[in-house]
Amino acid sequence: MFSIELRSLDETAAFGQLLGENLMPGVIVLLSGNLGSGKTTLTKSICSALGVDTDIVISPTYTLVNIYEGKWPIHHVDLYRLSSPDDLDSFDRDDLICDEGLTIVEWPELLETILTSEPQLQIQLQMLENEKRMLEIQAIHHSFDSLFETLTHYERTRH
Repeated sequence: MFSIELRSLDETAAFGQLLGENLMPGVIVLLSGNLGSGKTTLTKSICSALGVDTDIVISPTYTLVNIYEGKWPIHHVDLYRLSSPDDLDSFDRDDLICDEGLTIVEWPELLETILTSEPQLQIQLQMLENEKRMLEIQAIHHSFDSLFETLTHYERTRH
């Protein structure tokens, strides 16, 4: 597990940019946190690192899935409005998960029942005060060693 305190929205965005630059196709990023904790800010900066114009990156609260074209396709999923895993029955797995690109899921709890051995990053964001956030990342796969080394180096060298 990796933890970092992000002291502003700018630091949250910079961290997301670094994260996006170090992800690989096939990864599923599971973002948890209260409303306003920075999930969409983090998503925008990850997408920016992959060549997506951040002006088009919005939380798909009502559409459930937005698809962006960048370095690879990105599925941005928001399950906030769903109340049970049965609400996902009308979707094919391919509607939600982008195996050849990146999948970012806000409010992922209901999706976890259809995930298997995909490389997953569970990210928990928690508001501390003002714009400060605590971010914790846990990897569900063995292929994130170099990512965690990069993040640890980033944390040590921040001003």
